Amino acid sequence: MNLEELEKQVQLQEDIQEIENLQKKYGYYFDNNMWSEIVDLFSEENSESVEIADHGVFYGKKGVRRIYWEMFAGGGKPRQSPPWMQFIVMQIGGVVDVAPDGKTAKGRWQTWLFEAKPYGAYPRQEYLHGYYENKYVKENGKWLFSKLHWNNTFCSPVEDGWLNLPLMGWMGLPDADEPPSAFHPYPHQRGNVPYHFKHPITEK
Repeated sequence: MNLEELEKQVQLQEDIQEIENLQKKYGYYFDNNMWSEIVDLFSEENSESVEIADHGVFYGKKGVRRIYWEMFAGGGKPRQSPPWMQFIVMQIGGVVDVAPDGKTAKGRWQTWLFEAKPYGAYPRQEYLHGYYENKYVKENGKWLFSKLHWNNTFCSPVEDGWLNLPLMGWMGLPDADEPPSAFHPYPHQRGNVPYHFKHPITEK
């Protein structure tokens, strides 16, 4: 390996690490309802879309602001949350592939979520599983999201488990640009978002 090849390998590893850190920031911000910080993680000029479970598809940076800031954050209006309300997002098993030109990348992540949320007058505890298939773009030396897609495998109450109640509490959002492109929760056997790379078992 010559010096030029070594420099390319170092740059590749640095890019992968920065993308992994970007994805982790998203998870921590989501945990703490930091919606404006999430919006800032997306490219201004090259944001393609956001799709979360069956909420629908939201296009461009305008769509990013609509779903996170206007819908999730309520447009910045103060919201009174009970002290016991909690979101815990764990993103594991990440696979990041950077394009040969080093300007774009794709990543896949498995996620577990544990939540305590109010439903009517009562609290509810639930756990969720799903997969991210995301796209990233490098602008002015900084990695940002260009597309985020999370598909839900199940969303179940802790007391019942996903075998008895695989899905509860999700709904489409009224201001989506399009219906969800892929929402097939458990027990659907092809419910995952397609891999961005060749699957070693199903695509021989």
